[in-house]
Amino acid sequence: METGGNGGSIYFQVDKDKNTLIDFRYNRKFKAQNGENGSGSHCNGKYGEDLYVKVPIGTVIKDAETGKVVADLSKPNQTELILKGGRGGRGNSHFKTSTRQTPRFSEDGEKGEEKEIILELKLLADVGLLGFPNVGKSTFLKAVTDAKPKIANYHFTTLEPNLGVVKTKYGDGFVIADIPRNNRGSK
Repeated sequence: METGGNGGSIYFQVDKDKNTLIDFRYNRKFKAQNGENGSGSHCNGKYGEDLYVKVPIGTVIKDAETGKVVADLSKPNQTELILKGGRGGRGNSHFKTSTRQTPRFSEDGEKGEEKEIILELKLLADVGLLGFPNVGKSTFLKAVTDAKPKIANYHFTTLEPNLGVVKTKYGDGFVIADIPRNNRGSK
């Protein structure tokens, strides 16, 4: 008896080589592969491939609607199932009876889970740049990393933290944060 393949699930996985969530600024929608339809001769459909989304250690995944923590990825190589794929439907041979030898209908598969999530990074940086406004913190960050912070000659240009990764000649690196200060001089 043929059935459709289950849809792929979405997992989030810690990747030791990732330091920031910057990749998610431009790629905001993720979808695992659909399962394939069953075919004649009682052949089942192929299962959809699972999707593994790589994130840095310290990533907290929250449900955008409720604010509830879905997963806290704080261990090396940790993998968490975030969205389960849908179940494949049953083909017409599942509905065969002694009086209905060739049913002309089948059952659709179920939709997989879908939700909007928020990603937060608990471990912000290895090094933080603090100092008075307009003294060159953003300029320094731009000089030693590939970051592209806004640089201007007026007070309080940095409104949100800018992150940059310093790559060493040994292939590893560390994260520097240019931390903004508000107009009262506090962090």
